[in-house]
Amino acid sequence: MKMKIMGIFICMLVVLSVVAVAGPTKIRQIPIEATNFDDDVPTWSDGDSWTYTINNFTVDYNVSGQRMFMDGKIDDFEWTVAGTSGSTYEVDFTGKLTADYEIYLSSSALTLWVTGTFIPALTRIKGTIIFTKSDLEIEDISAEIKGITMAKISPIPIPLPIPFKLTLDGDLSTVFPIFDFPLHALKVWALPDINIEMNVQMGGIFGLINIPVQFPTHYSWNPLAFWCWSKENITVEAGSFDAWRIASIIGGFFEYYYAPSVGNLIKIDATMPNGNINGELKSTTYTP
Repeated sequence: MKMKIMGIFICMLVVLSVVAVAGPTKIRQIPIEATNFDDDVPTWSDGDSWTYTINNFTVDYNVSGQRMFMDGKIDDFEWTVAGTSGSTYEVDFTGKLTADYEIYLSSSALTLWVTGTFIPALTRIKGTIIFTKSDLEIEDISAEIKGITMAKISPIPIPLPIPFKLTLDGDLSTVFPIFDFPLHALKVWALPDINIEMNVQMGGIFGLINIPVQFPTHYSWNPLAFWCWSKENITVEAGSFDAWRIASIIGGFFEYYYAPSVGNLIKIDATMPNGNINGELKSTTYTP
């Protein structure tokens, strides 16, 4: 089972960023003690926001000769609830991106090889995540990185200021279950059989380049993908919180922390074959 960091963030994220992948089997020992209380799914309202600092992330895709590599950080990565109608939450996000990158994309008409740096003062990152209200499962994700980058375009050896737009859309065949409420100690849930296709479109140089690329990934059904380990007191930039520790059962690739008083993630730490992400909550306007 291959991994994909969703949307470039969560790939860069979060978001994203919470996936079991193939690797050497390592099953953690389950502690004997357990708590006797549950924490149910939170209710979000329009305007609720959570701001994160993504201290570092790496994204490294190499599929069918197409490559996308990024290494950097995101400051003021703010999630804001923009819609609460129906059965889903619409959450918009923005952030200040700093990253070194290498992008190699090819099509029948054109080959593009670009290396350079995204500068936060010249780069805008924005997007939308759709969560289900019933379990805060990810239903859809899209993102856009737009601005001016100092880049080298082969075969020109001199860095040039290049306008660009990188558009990403994560097409999920079913919802992605980063949570399974109510949460309690030693709770286990499955990863469904799911197809994810990240559609990437790189455009720039005043509209002269426009290359669409697809990165498909398939996850086989896994009945023991996630578990809610225990509740711990975790200190992050926003303060100290009692939070549920959630982790991958097999492989030990990632863990993240959900705080009921915050109604969202407060910390994520993932190291996977195609990338890694480390981040924590900086501030929030949410009140239970």
